[in-house]
Amino acid sequence: MDLTRATELTPEVEAAIKEAFEYQRWNNDQQIRGTLIRKTLGDAVKVIVQNVPPGPDRTVGIRKILEARMDCNSAITHGGKY
Repeated sequence: MDLTRATELTPEVEAAIKEAFEYQRWNNDQQIRGTLIRKTLGDAVKVIVQNVPPGPDRTVGIRKILEARMDCNSAITHGGKY
């Protein structure tokens, strides 16, 4: 169910929305992948802090990495559905 293309609130759309917003515990494999993603993106932020002068562009760059982390977490949680 692609809830982003829904045109009305059917039971299937309601179920997809519930799944998208409900807490879902990660299994061991998801935890391993999530840890790797967080470490790697955290290392990228460290390199930016050490090598890029403070300012609006650096702030936006770091914010985008934080957004990427959240999007990766969602993809791991939902198996790439969204």
